Amino acid sequence: MKVSNAFAQIFAIFALLTLGSLMIIVSLHLLAFDDAILKVQEIYQSPWRSAQVGVVGLVLIALGLAFAKMLVKAGRPNEAVFFQSEIGPMVVSAGTLGNTAAKAAKRFPLVKNVKAKVHITGKNVEIKLRLVLWTGGHVPAVLAELQQEVQQRVKRLLGPDNALVVICDVKGIEDPGTSSQELGTSKK
Repeated sequence: MKVSNAFAQIFAIFALLTLGSLMIIVSLHLLAFDDAILKVQEIYQSPWRSAQVGVVGLVLIALGLAFAKMLVKAGRPNEAVFFQSEIGPMVVSAGTLGNTAAKAAKRFPLVKNVKAKVHITGKNVEIKLRLVLWTGGHVPAVLAELQQEVQQRVKRLLGPDNALVVICDVKGIEDPGTSSQELGTSKK
């Protein structure tokens, strides 16, 4: 998806640059009016040339609309979960879910730093925790307990009808005796 987004943005940039260049050419009279008229007449006089220009124009419009639709979809992620609870309709924002997950993870003494990223698709919620841990513990056991704690806390907000997946992504394990400056220079 990232490659297609980059392509869509590049396409939009070139389209705007092309239109801007054409406007500058017209405003500065770099293309003589007679020459422009001759080029347009060539297109009008030849049916093959008219069909060719028309097809290219339709393809460009279709591509532009497809990329615009893709950019609009990418720019508006789902930011909340909507569901019916026993007391009525409920809305829980992605920020609330991320904060709840981060607070649950911070309760563990081996967690140095945590960042939560929430993806919502309909009633499916995926929380990705990016963790930096301290040394001194059995990592798989800590991660399993952490996932269970986060799932319990977030499930209290969401209720039983919403699917929840918690993914732990350990970005690093640091020794409490190592300063952050020493660690930063050793990573480079």
